[in-house]
Amino acid sequence: MKKLIIMTALLSSIPQSFAQDLAWGGFVDTYYALDFNRPKDGKRQYTTQPAKSNEFNINLAYVDVVLKKPKTRGRFALQMGNSVDLNYAAEKDPDSKFIQEAYIGQKIGEKTWIDAGIFLGNIGMESWISKDNYTYTRSLFLDYVPYYSAGIRIEHQINERELFQLQVLNGWQNIAENNESKAIGMQYKFIKNEKFTFTYNNFFGDEEVVSTRPRFRSYHNFIFHFNLSEKWQLLSGFDVGEQSQQENKGVDAWYATSIILRQILDAQKALAYRIEYYNDRHQANIVTNTPNGFEVLSSSVNYDYKFDEKMMWRTELRGFYSKDEIYNRGSRYFNRMNGFLTSSLSLSF
Repeated sequence: MKKLIIMTALLSSIPQSFAQDLAWGGFVDTYYALDFNRPKDGKRQYTTQPAKSNEFNINLAYVDVVLKKPKTRGRFALQMGNSVDLNYAAEKDPDSKFIQEAYIGQKIGEKTWIDAGIFLGNIGMESWISKDNYTYTRSLFLDYVPYYSAGIRIEHQINERELFQLQVLNGWQNIAENNESKAIGMQYKFIKNEKFTFTYNNFFGDEEVVSTRPRFRSYHNFIFHFNLSEKWQLLSGFDVGEQSQQENKGVDAWYATSIILRQILDAQKALAYRIEYYNDRHQANIVTNTPNGFEVLSSSVNYDYKFDEKMMWRTELRGFYSKDEIYNRGSRYFNRMNGFLTSSLSLSF
């Protein structure tokens, strides 16, 4: 916490001559969630958003400063919240969780940038920042890909419609290195027109994820975004991952998909409908210690109301059905079903 205070003080001492190139902002996402299974400790299972049940709390809050110049760019953001605590739990330095992004970038060609530092993860069709998504909570497969990365990235604008990005990273969601290997990731984005965008992301690296020694992991993420009309939008993703087995020479695979349909009612109100499926029967990514692993079907309905451009109220009803009994029911037994109702009030500034 002491480091957070020091970094905030440094931000406030930026010279005025340099500050004219900076844009300041922030976001506060408050929430209340009620888990229908009533977990005794108040902690939800298998999602980081929402993290707690029957408790008013902060999902995510951050302040940031963004640098935008013709040949230089960067962002420094400090954060806190329940989702932060969960997603940074494995970091060696507990103070790392306070840094959402800290990178600087330099333009090295007419259409090419290089960035270095800590930045938000590129895999997935939804952002960590809830206001930027069609639904309040992220889809299941977004909770099990990197929320953040540390390393360098090269971004090249191929043409007006195509963008390519190459990353060299410490690993799968870790700031401090946990082995001698580095990982690589790539992104390709194709904007056909204002109605359709396709994005492909991947990851390759030796990782200590759910084991005590590195195992080679590959991951592929496909995103399809359709603007069907002025009132309807469709967002769909399909992911597949593979990981070397711990004891044998084979590989374990898992896959997941999600489809979200958004209906814009008017300038203030919108609905979103989601259905998704996650299958990790080998427990390569999500450990349940049950015969069929994490095989879950989920659906949700989301309602948004914008008071203005900065203040938004969101409510979501979401349910899960598992092949195995993985969800704790109070403190007595486990069952196949789980669900929650959550409501959020957020402010951007």
